[in-house]
Amino acid sequence: MSAPPIALLFAGMDTNQDHIVTLSEAQQGTEMEWLSVSGAKSDYRTAIEMTQWSSTALGDPNALPNPIAFDSNLDGRITPQEFRTRLIDIFETFDRDHNGHLTRAELLAASEITNRMDQPTPQGSNRRAPPPRGRQ
Repeated sequence: MSAPPIALLFAGMDTNQDHIVTLSEAQQGTEMEWLSVSGAKSDYRTAIEMTQWSSTALGDPNALPNPIAFDSNLDGRITPQEFRTRLIDIFETFDRDHNGHLTRAELLAASEITNRMDQPTPQGSNRRAPPPRGRQ
């Protein structure tokens, strides 16, 4: 069993080294990660800049979440809010018991979640989420 790169990123946010990452630690760590993303503009980052960050912070330019996953409005720019929202959404997804803490066990189990995120949906669809309400 191994943890996915994004889980290792969260593990590195454990500032008090108690082997539990709290939501507060993740929020602070997310702010620090945003500042570590090199970019010419302070109010957004490009997909290329995010790919470079992924290569450095996650160890692989193709690691999940990819730049498109951060760009919620698909305008080609990742804002600090989009970055924060995506990482905290992932934190909350990994937090299986919804107590605002990620344990090492939850971080290891995160590989099951990221594997599902990376699987195509049936019938060759590229959709990674359920269809909108009322549509099948």
